[in-house]
Amino acid sequence: MGKGAETGTDRRADKAVAGADGERGRTWLSPKVVIGGLILVAAVWFIVVNRAQVGIHLWVPRVTAPLWLVLLITFAAGALTEILLQRGRNRRQRR
Repeated sequence: MGKGAETGTDRRADKAVAGADGERGRTWLSPKVVIGGLILVAAVWFIVVNRAQVGIHLWVPRVTAPLWLVLLITFAAGALTEILLQRGRNRRQRR
């Protein structure tokens, strides 16, 4: 296949990848995504390294659990909180 073998579908796909400004492959790599990825990698590494048993006071009862599980639950709760707060901001901005 030569230069003329390119189809209309291929050109449309190239434009979609390039984005509105014509830069190929850079539309998804924002500073937010990079920082979020670094935080995720650091959290996963921290969770994997810390495997000891810890005691946690939940108001009245004391629970013993692996530290990695406590860290995972804490990280997930923080991520969920950010998602819920972001949804609230988006709703207020639409009004």
